[in-house]
Amino acid sequence: MGMSIAVWLSWSSLGWAATPENQPRVPAFGCPANDQSGPARLQTGDTMPAPVEPRLAEQIAYYRAENSPGIFAPKDWSCRSWSGSNGSVLVVTPKRIEPPYFPLPTITGAGVMIESSDGGSSGRFHVAIVAARLFPLLGSDFVAHVKQEHLVSDSLFDVEPHPADRLEYLSDRFVEYTTPANTAGLGTDGMFEVSDLPVTGLTIVNLAADVNTLTEVRVRLPAGLNSVAQAIVQLETVCVQLPRGCLGLH
Repeated sequence: MGMSIAVWLSWSSLGWAATPENQPRVPAFGCPANDQSGPARLQTGDTMPAPVEPRLAEQIAYYRAENSPGIFAPKDWSCRSWSGSNGSVLVVTPKRIEPPYFPLPTITGAGVMIESSDGGSSGRFHVAIVAARLFPLLGSDFVAHVKQEHLVSDSLFDVEPHPADRLEYLSDRFVEYTTPANTAGLGTDGMFEVSDLPVTGLTIVNLAADVNTLTEVRVRLPAGLNSVAQAIVQLETVCVQLPRGCLGLH
């Protein structure tokens, strides 16, 4: 019930009551994955609904790649995706990420990313660590199961909250947070390095027996794009709660 209410409130705040033909739509781009080369490519005739103010929709596009959830990000940026047995990550940046693509590069400036970890594969270790830190009650059984494998040290799960992070729980499995500028936190636990820009993030976990997935969104934009960043976070708050992500908005 709590999650249903959260979805309904998110849709209402974004104006989802409007008829589809009246909703702003943004262009959709396909992103190269793993060792593929080339820039993002506009998906011919394909757009995504983006129920935000028209002036903001004009600055946003939707980026996606095979085997990876898509994400809204500033228009005319560059994107790249990586996927493997543990999950996937898609990153959108102002400038193109140049090779080599392995190991995964670090992002020192602005960017938007979405990461999906598979709790049924090698991604379960990351899922368990995040669950131990953010959702200890909900994730206790899953964390205990991973510990019982004795494949990694139990100390990896002895995690504490990052003291500078500001967290707002939207449900028992969904949290929005902000990692301040020049500070290590949830926002810099992935590919983002500490920088002079804050990170706004969304983390949602689904520990159902047949799913076991973790989705993490991080948004770090220049101060001049604060309103765009807020719009992206609002859109993704809806998307990450849908079974098919943003594609479920069609």
